[in-house]
Amino acid sequence: MIKRLIFDVDGTLITKVNFIGAIEKTLKKIGIYSGNTVRLFLEAIKTYENLNDSYNFSAYTEHMRNIVDRRLPDDFVTIFFEELKSAIPNRNELLINTIDRLSQKYELVLLTNYFAESQLNRLNNMGIGKYFKECYGEQCIKPNKQAYLSACGDKQASECIMIGDDIYLDIQRAQEEGLNTIFVNSKGIETGLVRGIQVNSVEEISEDIIKKIENSTCKKQCLNR
Repeated sequence: MIKRLIFDVDGTLITKVNFIGAIEKTLKKIGIYSGNTVRLFLEAIKTYENLNDSYNFSAYTEHMRNIVDRRLPDDFVTIFFEELKSAIPNRNELLINTIDRLSQKYELVLLTNYFAESQLNRLNNMGIGKYFKECYGEQCIKPNKQAYLSACGDKQASECIMIGDDIYLDIQRAQEEGLNTIFVNSKGIETGLVRGIQVNSVEEISEDIIKKIENSTCKKQCLNR
């Protein structure tokens, strides 16, 4: 029986958002704005996880300093978080209603490779942050095994569904750890041989889809006995 739904954030719950505006405003606030620093900042965001297995304020600031090659104030991360609050799509009542409905039957949590404070700020501004019981991923990022197991909480992996838009991080790795999955193809990519349920958006996720996963999980367990 499915008891917990584990959601990725960017590309899954938050889609079609451009971070350039938030980055530009942050760099202007700290006095180092230029086209080149924006480019370097984006590079630093993409490469942070290649060198770190968790999100830490000091390590994040130091990494940004090294890549951008500029002095950053000690409260740089706080300034960036403030600008990221507005890096969200327009209010989506269908998404809110979907999350509300799912929360009435399942535990909802987050597994996101970023700082929990920032991601929850954004989800709160979208009207859905209150529905999520926990936010995982800051202390141990995907694709580390412990990230998925921690997100399961006190539930068995087979009682959880990982819902995300990244084929490797959210689907393949989650399946390897025994979780069920729903691939959210928000970018409309060619999925090839992706196993499991696929939807185009979180708004398409229904109890009927989850029941299909439950039935499939039950059949697998019976065959393995």
